[in-house]
Amino acid sequence: MLLRTLRELSLSAYEMSRKTLSIVAILLAACLVNSCTSKRSSHNTRILPVSMRKFAIEPDVIQVKQGEDVLLVVSTKDVKHGFEVDDMGINEPIQPGKSASIHLDTSKKGEFNVACSIICGPGHNEMTAKIVVR
Repeated sequence: MLLRTLRELSLSAYEMSRKTLSIVAILLAACLVNSCTSKRSSHNTRILPVSMRKFAIEPDVIQVKQGEDVLLVVSTKDVKHGFEVDDMGINEPIQPGKSASIHLDTSKKGEFNVACSIICGPGHNEMTAKIVVR
């Protein structure tokens, strides 16, 4: 009788873990489907690579169209930098070897100054660029 009860408890725990695993798998699949069908599709997004290094931001002029969906992929290989566009409310730390994806608000025309917001050495103040929204 005791062995039978232990077997039933053991089987019940096994079934519970299978059910839990199934639920987790279903939730994960739902998340993947949702991310694949999000409103922002990659074929409509203009992806622009931006590189930061002692003591430059490349390209130093980033030109985009007003209303255009733009994603900057900012990276660095040397030291930690900060990608700051004060008038757009952007201040993103950039770690060596890890790129940061930054969506631009292109609703307003104008020229927006870009600077490094993390002191990275004696040429830090020369690390400037600009974003031009036409």
